Amino acid sequence: MFNKVLTAAALAAFCAVGVTAPVQAQGKKQESRVVRYTDESYTQISGQSIRFCDGTFFKNGTPTLYEEETYYGC
Repeated sequence: MFNKVLTAAALAAFCAVGVTAPVQAQGKKQESRVVRYTDESYTQISGQSIRFCDGTFFKNGTPTLYEEETYYGC
């Protein structure tokens, strides 16, 4: 039970910091987003990459072999 609470708290902290970190990026339209996971179960996030329509990007975390990409287009 404690492990699930800790995982949820870590995920919430990661999302709060990872998504809102670059102040200038808050109003930009996203072209694509890659979320990286620690293992093949795709349960713990290890990082993310966001590419914006203006050509800029934001990366954080650790690269892994397990990732999920979402393409939004511009």
